[in-house]
Amino acid sequence: MAAVAALVAVLALVVALLARGVLELGGRGPGSAPGAIELSGGVPVGVQDTRAGALAAADNYLALASQSIEQDPAVFAALVAQAYVPAVRGRTLAQARQLRARDVRNMTNYQQGGHGIAVVAARRLDSYTPQTATVTTWLGGFVWGSHLSPRQTWNLVETTVRWQTGRWLVLSSNTDLTPAPVPSVVYINGSNDQSPAFSRLVGMTAPFYGTGG
Repeated sequence: MAAVAALVAVLALVVALLARGVLELGGRGPGSAPGAIELSGGVPVGVQDTRAGALAAADNYLALASQSIEQDPAVFAALVAQAYVPAVRGRTLAQARQLRARDVRNMTNYQQGGHGIAVVAARRLDSYTPQTATVTTWLGGFVWGSHLSPRQTWNLVETTVRWQTGRWLVLSSNTDLTPAPVPSVVYINGSNDQSPAFSRLVGMTAPFYGTGG
């Protein structure tokens, strides 16, 4: 119970950051995209070739991939089949198998009934053409279980998608190796301090899509 309470507290902090405008650091994004996502074989796919559609596709793909790659390999494989460029599918699945083989702690946690969720806290459309788009995402991961206290990770991930066969397909997804900002609310003289640590999030907006599961 204490572990779950701690996880709820972490998620509540993320919500508080969004509500306080910590993520409104560089202007407004394209916003939501009604009809941008459809299910194909139970997998959300991006089907709108617009700026907002590219953002919605990247949000959903990254959140679902992050959440399922270890926790539900079958779902991850279905996502790769539906939403990745054919040329990278085999390599992506091989890398996923290697990750699961190395990450004994988390795999044991899932086998014992543990859980994980992925949250797209914010993202920015870095480039867009009707053929390709690149999105930088501030991604949070939360894992917990009966034998594992809640843990969180935060990363900046660059995802490039290509418009092909009537949908956006993942061309590449790379995690920035430098430390990503970790949610925090700092008060100085009674005001919420916009910490310089969040400067890497300039231009990002909070998504309407992207929480897996």
